[in-house]
Amino acid sequence: MKLQKFKINSRFKNLEKFEIDFSTKDNVTVLIGNNGSGKSNILEAISSVFAGLYDQKYNPPFDYEIAYQKDIYSVNIVFNNGNYITKVDGKEDMLRAEHLPTQVISSYSGEESRLWDKYYSPFYFEYIKAVRGATLPKLNMTYINKYYWNIALLTLHCYDFTAFSDIREFCQITLGIESLDTIIFMFDVNKLNDWIKPLRGSKSERLNPVTHFVLELNPDKREIIEIDLPTLKQRLNFVNEIDIFRYLTAAFMPKEDKIIKKIEIKYNNGLEADGLSEGEKKLLLIFFMLEVISDNETLLLFDEPDSHVHVSRKEEIQKLFSNHNNRENIITTHSPTLTHKFKQKHIAMLTKDENNDVRIEEKEKQEIVYQLTNGIWSLQEQNIFLNSNNDILLVEGNSDEIFLKKALEVLQKTESRYKYLKFEYLPCGGADGVRLMIQKFKPKIGQHIIAFFDRDNNGWKSVNEVFDRNKDDKYNSNNFGKFRKKKDIYVAMYPIRPYYKGTIFNIEDYFGKELLVKYILKEFKGIDSIVRKETVKDALKKDCNSKFADKDFKHFKSVFDLILEIKTKP
Repeated sequence: MKLQKFKINSRFKNLEKFEIDFSTKDNVTVLIGNNGSGKSNILEAISSVFAGLYDQKYNPPFDYEIAYQKDIYSVNIVFNNGNYITKVDGKEDMLRAEHLPTQVISSYSGEESRLWDKYYSPFYFEYIKAVRGATLPKLNMTYINKYYWNIALLTLHCYDFTAFSDIREFCQITLGIESLDTIIFMFDVNKLNDWIKPLRGSKSERLNPVTHFVLELNPDKREIIEIDLPTLKQRLNFVNEIDIFRYLTAAFMPKEDKIIKKIEIKYNNGLEADGLSEGEKKLLLIFFMLEVISDNETLLLFDEPDSHVHVSRKEEIQKLFSNHNNRENIITTHSPTLTHKFKQKHIAMLTKDENNDVRIEEKEKQEIVYQLTNGIWSLQEQNIFLNSNNDILLVEGNSDEIFLKKALEVLQKTESRYKYLKFEYLPCGGADGVRLMIQKFKPKIGQHIIAFFDRDNNGWKSVNEVFDRNKDDKYNSNNFGKFRKKKDIYVAMYPIRPYYKGTIFNIEDYFGKELLVKYILKEFKGIDSIVRKETVKDALKKDCNSKFADKDFKHFKSVFDLILEIKTKP
């Protein structure tokens, strides 16, 4: 199973005319974005599509197009106003079971249940009704939640560890389970007897597959049995491991119709498996979904699979998906650590447009931010920046950001005119960064992008390069004015604070002579020593947030007043 593209042609929540290209993702797509950006909505939409394809009684509440490869078939589907147009290998054809994924499996880590309620529970409840029949039905839409972990652990240990070394290594090394000692099953005998009734159309009692399985496990119909692993395997040797999972699920999972009420597992000479950490249980379920209950033609949807998993184990999650990229895996995450583990080609960064609708962020914008930050920002940090509607300040370096952030925090306490100023800061390094932004970056509606330079030789050099001024027509303090605009970006020199006597003016000069002299003298070692500008800047940056008084930031009003003036320009 390999998704090619998915497009929503009408509206579904905050997805309208939304399109995502899966063809370059190599079967692993990692959706990242701020809260509310639509990551889970995409999983919902895909679930809705296949719920409708598996069961024609259900129609998705939106129009869509989807293309994917299933086995030897190339499938294209258009759903518009309740009508389907389906093409298989380029020709219109009726959609048959062999054209659909073997199943869609979804997992969600949190307490939100809408994915289950709307798309998976109808299939599950139909399945539960049918398990009392003569054959165990297939479940096309499978939802795995946190309650499956003990069934998954038990099923894994039913495999022959000699033949399945990857399962052995996961259990023994990743989970630290050297030996599975005993399993305790608790049964509802009355419920079991209720299940053992003549099948419809039969004149005599005949067991359905689930009750047959349970009676092989518990032939004496006892309320509690405790057995070791070899005995369990011997009693269940008539079924394969995947069917063991299916039968255990049918007997244990129905909330109102359980035959097996409880499963307790002990390992490593008496440790209780229930004591495994939430992170270990999460890794267990991910591995189980990928390794056991899915195949190459399965679509798997993981909503925040790394939640509750310690940061040191995020890489293990990435390796699990990389080792099983012969399935189609779609993952959402908030974790910068997990995101960083995947190659760039797997990442789909979500952002919102001027109408607050979700779209995939342009690769070009991502590359600009990556380039300007020298790759230091994580993909999550890049995403936060690209999603923000705040004004953007392009600054020469990290110290500018630190000074301006602290100054605004201080001044907003007393100066009401600065109350609504909010900025994202992007270090641009100089003229090249600003020119790149001017060429490639368009601000959102209502957003201002302002580049600030020091009034020194390097600052004027950068400004003239930005505006392509030649040596005979250069900008300087006499002809530049307060600011100038090129395309969508304003370029300004830091305005000189009141009572400043010099002509060269750096952002540090907003701190005032008394404070600067203090730091210069602090670095002065003797008559033959040289106090370097960068040394003083570093010291100011280090102490800015903790050792300066509020009054030390009063002269930064000059720069914020200039920003307010720029924001009033049409």
